[in-house]
Amino acid sequence: MKTCIFLTVSWYALFSASCSALFAQLPPTGTVAPETVVAKVDGKDVTAAEIQQALVTMPPQFMQLFNQNPKAAVQQLFLMQYLADEGEKLKLAEQSPLKEQLQMQRANAVAGARLNYESDHYQVPQEAIDDYYKRNQAKYEQARIKVISIAFKPTLAGSGTTPSAGSLDDVAKQALAAAHSGEQRSEAEAHQRADEVVQKLKAGEDFAKLVAEYSDDATSKAVGGDFPSVKPSSAYPDEVKKAVFALNPGQVTAPIRQVSAFYVIRVEDKSTQPVNEVLDPISQEIRQAHVSEWFQNLTKRFEPTVESVEFFTQPSKPLPAQLAPKPPAK
Repeated sequence: MKTCIFLTVSWYALFSASCSALFAQLPPTGTVAPETVVAKVDGKDVTAAEIQQALVTMPPQFMQLFNQNPKAAVQQLFLMQYLADEGEKLKLAEQSPLKEQLQMQRANAVAGARLNYESDHYQVPQEAIDDYYKRNQAKYEQARIKVISIAFKPTLAGSGTTPSAGSLDDVAKQALAAAHSGEQRSEAEAHQRADEVVQKLKAGEDFAKLVAEYSDDATSKAVGGDFPSVKPSSAYPDEVKKAVFALNPGQVTAPIRQVSAFYVIRVEDKSTQPVNEVLDPISQEIRQAHVSEWFQNLTKRFEPTVESVEFFTQPSKPLPAQLAPKPPAK
C-alpha cells in the first residue's frame, strides 16, 4: 500500500496535499452497479463509475464532503471540471502566475512520488533484519497470562462516583458499557473482591480454583483463565501491558480497573516472538530508517553555501509583478 513519507524538513510539507490526493480511496459502491445512471448533471446522464473515477484523485477533505453530502460534492466536482475546461479554452494555464504555480504543484507531486518509490523499491537485506532483531529483543517480548475478571456495574460521570478516565472516548465507553451491562455489583464491591483474589493468590491458592470461584468472564473461565498473549503491539490497554511486562513469571498484578471490570493477571511465562512473526514491522522500521538517511543526505547535498551575507540578511522584498498573486476582481 502506498503511503506518504513525512520527514522533518520544512519545505517537504508542500508534498502533503499532492500525496493525499494521489492516494485517496474510491468511495464505496454499495449495491449500485458501476454502469447505473445515478444523476443527471447539466442535462447529461452520469454513472456511478464516472463519479468514482472523478473522485479517486480528490483530497481527503473532498472525500469527507462526499461522505457527508454526496449531492453537494458531485455538484462541486462537475462545476470545477466545467470551469477548468473553460480555463483551458482560454489558455489560462499558459499565463503567469498560474503557469508557474502549476509547474510547482506538478514538481511537488512528482517529488513525493519519488520518495515513495525509494521506500517501495528498497530491498531490506536479511542480515539487516537479523541484526535489528538481535538488538531489539525487548520490542518483541511476549507474555502468556491468566486472568480473573471481576465485573461491576459501570457508573456514568456525574452520578455520584468518579469515572475511570476523563477523555470523551473513555466516557463514551463507560456509557455504552453501562447501557448493556447486566451486572449489579458496585465498583467498590468488585474492587474488594479483586483484592481478596490477589491476597489468596499471594498466599499460594490455586489459580484455576480461584478462576472457577471468582471470574465473571465466561470465555476465559472455561479455559482456566487463559487470555491471548500480551505483546507490545497487542490491542491491550497500555496500563495492562505496562503492568504485565513489569512482572516476572509467577507474579500477580494488583487489580487493574477497566470500564466495567477489575482484572487480576498472573504472568505464566515470558518469551521473545520468533523473527518470522515480526518480519513486517522490522522491515518497515529498516525501510523507514533507510529513506530517512537517504533524504537527510540529499538535504545536506543541497544546503546552500552562503556567498553573499547581504542577500540572506536583507529585509524581505515583494515578489516580482509577474509572480505576485493577483487580487480578486471586484
